[in-house]
Amino acid sequence: MRLRLLAIAFLLLTSCESTHTHRKIIRNDSSFSFSLRYINSGMDSIFNIEANSYVYIENFSNLGNHPCELPTSPCSITENDSLIVLIQGYNFNGDFRNEYNWIEDFSGNKHTIQVCTYEITNDDFE
Repeated sequence: MRLRLLAIAFLLLTSCESTHTHRKIIRNDSSFSFSLRYINSGMDSIFNIEANSYVYIENFSNLGNHPCELPTSPCSITENDSLIVLIQGYNFNGDFRNEYNWIEDFSGNKHTIQVCTYEITNDDFE
């Protein structure tokens, strides 16, 4: 009897588990190649981005047991993070902190995926 109760309790707990995947993508839709320096929580990364390509700057999943409590992570970068576009001969005038500059795609119910994309075009350079 105890074994059945434990099995039922285990099934209930695992059937309620949900996942949330969060991705941030920088897409280079410009004709320029550049380097992107990303400083986040003590990590310092440099990505080389060719023209018409993209890079994931964040890609992680969270597990949880509360599918009704969907996360509402903002797409923009926080005040504690830095994204710096390094390109010789040009200045980058984009704003990674402005939430409206990011394109968000949110899908799923119990297992959700939030993809935030920042598109860099030729107009972002002067």
